[in-house]
Amino acid sequence: MADDIDPRNEPAPFGAVVLLTVASAVAVMGLGALLSEPPALKFLLFGPIALVVFEVMVHEVWWQRWWGAIPGAVAGLALYFEGRVTLADLIGDTWAHPVAYVAAWALFAVVFAVCSRYPRTLRST
Repeated sequence: MADDIDPRNEPAPFGAVVLLTVASAVAVMGLGALLSEPPALKFLLFGPIALVVFEVMVHEVWWQRWWGAIPGAVAGLALYFEGRVTLADLIGDTWAHPVAYVAAWALFAVVFAVCSRYPRTLRST
């Protein structure tokens, strides 16, 4: 009976998703620091989003477990915008953006991975 379990119905691997997303955000900030102009928004979003999509495809996370991306994005954006302002007061503008950016992506990954443990089900009417 255990052979009938769909492997796509496994939650996202918590450690891998969080660590790789944070590493990707750090890499994007590192590359952004090397550019002569500030990076565009597309550049800032591409690395971590591409990594999460890659993780979903490689681990075949079932679409019913993706719902955590929405609250993860909301929490991450709130942390970024509120955290950047607070951090600017504490550590200065230079470091506020990169620290808030990495923290926001870390929060997104944590919320996404935790929510993937609770799949959404379709209700039959």
